[in-house]
Amino acid sequence: MTRKEKACSSSEKHALVISWLKGDILGEKLVTLADRLCNKGLESTVTSEPYLSERWALLSLVLSQHVKSDYLIGEVYVERIIVNLHETLSKAKKLSEAENNDSSVSFVCDVAYDYFSSAKGCLLMPSSEDLLLTLFQLCAQSRGKTHLPDILICKLKNTWLSGMSVLVRQTGCAGLQSAFLRSSALWLKGQVQSSPLDIPSLQGLLSTVDDLLNKLLESEDTSLLGVYIAGVMPDGREWETMRQSLPMQWLHRPLFEGRLSLNYECFTTDFREQDTKTLPSHLCTSALLSKMIIVALKKEIVLENNELEKITAELLYSLQWCAELDNPPAALTGFQEMLEKMNITFDDLCGLGNTSDLLHLLFNRSMEHGTLWSLIIAKLILSQSISSDEVKRHYEEKESFFPLTEGNMHTIQSLCPFLSEEDNRELVARCIPALLVWTKEDLYTVNGGFGHLAVLNSCLQTGSIDDAEVLHGILRILICWKVDYEDLFLLSCNLSEVGPEVLTVNIEIMRFLSLFVKCCYPPLSENEWDFVLCCMLAWLETTIENHELCHVPLVQLFACVSCDLACELSAFFESTIPESEGYLPENLIIEWKEFFSQGIHSLLLPLLVTVTEQSNDTSETSYQNAMLKPMCETLTHITKDHLLSHKLPAVSLAGQKTNLPEHLQTLLDTLAPLLLFRARPVQIAAYHMLYKLMPELPQYDQDNLKSDGDEEEEPALSPPGVLMSLLSTQEDLLDSVLGSVPVGQIVTIKPLSEDFCHVLGYLLTWKLILTFFKASSSQLRALYSMYLRKTKSLNKLLYHLFRLMPENPTCAEAASELPSKEPKTFFTEELQLSIREMTTLPYHIPHLACSVYHMTLKDLPAMVRLWWNSSEKRVFNIVDRFTSKYVSSVLSLQEISAVQTSTQLFNGMTVKARAATREVMATYTIEDIVIELIIQLPPNYPLGSIAVGSGRRVGVAVQQWRNWMLQLSTYLTHQNGSIMEGLALWKNNVDKRFEGVEDCMICFSVIHGFNYSLPKKACRTCKKKFHSACLYKWFTSSNKSTCPLCRETFL
Repeated sequence: MTRKEKACSSSEKHALVISWLKGDILGEKLVTLADRLCNKGLESTVTSEPYLSERWALLSLVLSQHVKSDYLIGEVYVERIIVNLHETLSKAKKLSEAENNDSSVSFVCDVAYDYFSSAKGCLLMPSSEDLLLTLFQLCAQSRGKTHLPDILICKLKNTWLSGMSVLVRQTGCAGLQSAFLRSSALWLKGQVQSSPLDIPSLQGLLSTVDDLLNKLLESEDTSLLGVYIAGVMPDGREWETMRQSLPMQWLHRPLFEGRLSLNYECFTTDFREQDTKTLPSHLCTSALLSKMIIVALKKEIVLENNELEKITAELLYSLQWCAELDNPPAALTGFQEMLEKMNITFDDLCGLGNTSDLLHLLFNRSMEHGTLWSLIIAKLILSQSISSDEVKRHYEEKESFFPLTEGNMHTIQSLCPFLSEEDNRELVARCIPALLVWTKEDLYTVNGGFGHLAVLNSCLQTGSIDDAEVLHGILRILICWKVDYEDLFLLSCNLSEVGPEVLTVNIEIMRFLSLFVKCCYPPLSENEWDFVLCCMLAWLETTIENHELCHVPLVQLFACVSCDLACELSAFFESTIPESEGYLPENLIIEWKEFFSQGIHSLLLPLLVTVTEQSNDTSETSYQNAMLKPMCETLTHITKDHLLSHKLPAVSLAGQKTNLPEHLQTLLDTLAPLLLFRARPVQIAAYHMLYKLMPELPQYDQDNLKSDGDEEEEPALSPPGVLMSLLSTQEDLLDSVLGSVPVGQIVTIKPLSEDFCHVLGYLLTWKLILTFFKASSSQLRALYSMYLRKTKSLNKLLYHLFRLMPENPTCAEAASELPSKEPKTFFTEELQLSIREMTTLPYHIPHLACSVYHMTLKDLPAMVRLWWNSSEKRVFNIVDRFTSKYVSSVLSLQEISAVQTSTQLFNGMTVKARAATREVMATYTIEDIVIELIIQLPPNYPLGSIAVGSGRRVGVAVQQWRNWMLQLSTYLTHQNGSIMEGLALWKNNVDKRFEGVEDCMICFSVIHGFNYSLPKKACRTCKKKFHSACLYKWFTSSNKSTCPLCRETFL
């Protein structure tokens, strides 16, 4: 070693040994050494580390030392050694980590690094570029394929980057003509198109490519990067193949939302059949190329052949495909998150180049292919706020859309929301004549009745068509279709025998009728109403009869739009006011209520029960459950009378005591469990139906109360048993979600998650219980509240509410309002439990929690006050601050307003209220006696105590006066009711006192504050009368059976 190094140190010495250095003997020996070293490493033969290190160092020396830009040994031997190194790496990546090949790969990296680092002026030989390619591939491939540890991957990276530095300096034949650049571009192209990649694999690949691109940017030849991108770019046929390989499940959402229309069944590839851990080739390819163009554009490198727009369009295609999928696999969610971290998003891409050029390309593809390309146009126009005039520039005339093809139809459907009213009217005018001239067969085609009706519906969805004459004209055409081609309408028939083209025509007809009812008030003739209503009910019957076929997407879509039509008609008749009934045919309202509405709900209510019993996949966003939304929304319009006339089979729940009649109990037992169902539409529909029943229920408990009110102890009466049983189950679920969270720490519930449904069901159940409570008499409320106190259910609710209500319950839209206006909060705004509205989902649980808290404070103030006063100091302060800041003023205003607007009349007592001072004044007058009381609401109402002050007092003894003030204060503090109810109870008490009924000497009140009974249990010794419940408490607390007054044994 030393002699060789010395020989290389001077040209004279080198000249003496050059023939030996370049000769065959040394060359063959070195090649043999390289072969042995490489094979020893791969075979894992035990050899001392110093021995191997010295020989690898020898190879490194002969490859890295140069004299006058020439190798020490013959070039042919250099190449053979490099080939050996290359083969070693190629073999190593096929072995497992357990086969202990790290040693050889590490030495190869050292030798290759020295080799590349020393090649300053030398051109790299072909075998060097092969070695560089293998090093690049080992870095770019996932560790799962190469089985190499991270430390070795880092070494490989440094080595191939060293080689790249040499390569980019040689911009001539080693640049554009480089075998490495050509081969690596083809390899990358093959990796993303053919090799199944998961998220980590794609991330590793993109990271390595990023290093490669940054090295290419160091080249003096600025075209190098553009040429490289062109080498990776697929051709049109390859792109089309990758697009077609994407599963078609993305179509569900736009079809069901009416953004696109199809007249054939195309759902052939189910995502579940594929490996959901790997990414489709189109996503990988578009992500790779997008990464490349972002790097290129940062350096202002101009790409040829519209490659920027083409690549951008393809990634937009990938992103739109992901966005349209229902419940995408975790791999796709991870893909989108990865792109966001890399700043490769829809908006980022649209801002890279010329938006007009991109839009032009998308228009051409949309007109040719339709489908996703059309949806991308709509999203681009919306996200970039492109004007309708700019949109017009990309199509010559509206006539260019006709004759209709699938691409033209989808393009129009996507453009309609962005066209002017005039343009939409022109499209409608173009379509109407076309509906008149087709034969029956033509009605099913894109350029026939189906396509033109689909375009009409898209124009109507914009709300810009309000010409009643035009709409009526289309309706009359549809009536003519029914007369001429009755079998075209799928009324009460078997859908398994019907082709998709017939299904889709019916779908578009139903969509038109739904839009027709929604768009304008329709002064229809009796025959026209008969057509609409009879078809609606018959389509709904078809849906019910073919429910087993709903796994077929187009049948599911048929079911959805039939329910949509029933829902729109239900909403129309529900909102009809008496003044507008003059526009309707005589008896139509009666026919709707008695026949059509009854028919809708007699079909859908049993179907809801069947669907919820059979469904395994309950995800709201799954297309298999797409029918849940329109079906459930329709059921929210069901009337109380239709509910009570149901024909559902009886459900028997063991151990349930009830005073309800069987038909009412069956409704409760059937609908209440649906509040636990794992789908929001079902929960909300069940809530709306049960809400209509709640006011009907307390009367059956009232009828069964003891008439004399002489219970010896304070009894407890359960609210509906099925609701309380459901609440018990829900409390266990809520404990698992919120139990470990401290009160005051706000928990964000992810919309549509399993926890979301648990919390939603729990809060809806409480809203129903509180509604039931409010509809009850004062006496019943006392009994129900005692039951809630015993079960501690209300305490659990209040703790949970202070984990769910937001710290600042201000409505989102209130932020943009003027500061001078009173801000809108979840306590001032009514909660709209909408099934269709998805934009407010993040606020659903917080708003609902606030609504329940508001109801609890209003209807159960005494119980909340009791809980608050007994809570620990930290919770006490949290509740006080929040309630005082956001709720008290609202409740005080409502209470004062209720007094001011009350129609309740008291014989001998007047009640007035002052909102500014939060005061209520009651003046009681009987004969010459005048009693004036002033009720002052506290700032933290209803948590704080209500103050009762005195006004005028005429003809009443001081002690009696104080007793009555104390009684009123006690009623208002301990009764779960309003101020007016407390005053009514107090007046009744005073009236009885003046009638000669003496106070109970235990509670000092005539009327018992809990069960409203009079003192009836008399002591035989002192003759004083007491309330039965008061005596029971006295006996149990004192452990004596003596009279509280005279202390004699009470018999």
